[in-house]
Amino acid sequence: MSKKIKVICDCDNTTAFPGRPMDDALAILYLLGSPDIELIGITCNYGNGTSRESYYSNTTMLRETGYDRIPVFRGFEQGEDPVCDSSRFIAESAEKYSGELVYLGIGSLGNLYGAYLLDNDIFDKISQIVLMGGITEPLFVHGDQPLDELNFSVNAKASALVLSKGHNISVITGNNCLPVSALPKDEFLDKLCSSDNPAGMYIAQKCGYRFKTKEIVYGADSSYCWDAVAAAYINHPEKYSDQFFPCYINEKEIGASGFLHPCDETEANNMINIPVARSRIEIQELFYSSWLNLDINTGDANFSCKGLYLDKLIQPCILIELSKEPCYGFRLLQKLKDDGYIEDTLDPTGFYRNLRKMEKDGYLTSESSGKGPRAKKTFAITDFGRRALLNWRDSLSKYERHISRIVDGISQSEH
Repeated sequence: MSKKIKVICDCDNTTAFPGRPMDDALAILYLLGSPDIELIGITCNYGNGTSRESYYSNTTMLRETGYDRIPVFRGFEQGEDPVCDSSRFIAESAEKYSGELVYLGIGSLGNLYGAYLLDNDIFDKISQIVLMGGITEPLFVHGDQPLDELNFSVNAKASALVLSKGHNISVITGNNCLPVSALPKDEFLDKLCSSDNPAGMYIAQKCGYRFKTKEIVYGADSSYCWDAVAAAYINHPEKYSDQFFPCYINEKEIGASGFLHPCDETEANNMINIPVARSRIEIQELFYSSWLNLDINTGDANFSCKGLYLDKLIQPCILIELSKEPCYGFRLLQKLKDDGYIEDTLDPTGFYRNLRKMEKDGYLTSESSGKGPRAKKTFAITDFGRRALLNWRDSLSKYERHISRIVDGISQSEH
């Protein structure tokens, strides 16, 4: 059995906070699901949010998925001393696994800079530095929308030092991520929500909120998983074309735009590999393969319920009605009766308990109007609810055929 690649992931994951990017989480989940990678720890930095928010998001996600045995370390906040718990862990791990450790930086690079301040020889001990960030030309997303550089410009001093002094650096730039990291919403939800592995529904629910943000801000039906493209390079470099460029790294350009400044060798202060992924399909097959290889083991929540269980037939009935239009609770109950989906004997308490559970599981959303006893809570179906309804259709069609055979068998047994 081949030896696993030891990886530290230094990130600014903020999926615990509404509307924030999801790509750090997808990169971490990719690493966790990859059988040839050993994630030895996660260090937290600022960028998408604060280091404190990143720490909370990472510890929450690891607890939810049952991977909380993996240590998470607090980083410093902007303007604070870069020597912190995260930088100490990086320095200690580089010493412990000298020549073996891969550093994956998918946020600002202050923690690695802090590790360098602790040990000026750290770049001789880290086997490989893989980064997501930087640009070599202006960056545009969702067609023609300009986007500021990701990651390097957040802490230009740290980035300039790492990029100019580090060894064996591979940078997956924003420009090179763009063609292969776009996740179409329908494809993302179809692949994950239809999987038998509960990890699929967990990831869809955990990260799918980002599509709504992109729809509101850009009018787009997709989102980008930038950081996962860098993560996949670690264990599948054969899916990329390496391109080595002499670069003149300087703090001013890094701070202004994250520009890596490819140049003539005589002017360069480092040689940097800027790989290009060869195929969106191949790269994203790696993503889905690793995501759906996750072994989620947690009692906190059940993420496997996708409309596949006959003892919950009230659920597809609720989803059918809400797929027509949003509705407040009492009116929804009445419509279910009028349309013949439920009997008058249904316990209203159980009905509302189902609504609360379905909302908690992500199939419904609710909005309250009015105040006091006259307040009404209106329910609406989510994208996940629509996927679950399609799963119900497929499952019930299969059950219908089985039930028909059973009924025919019973009828024949009477003769």
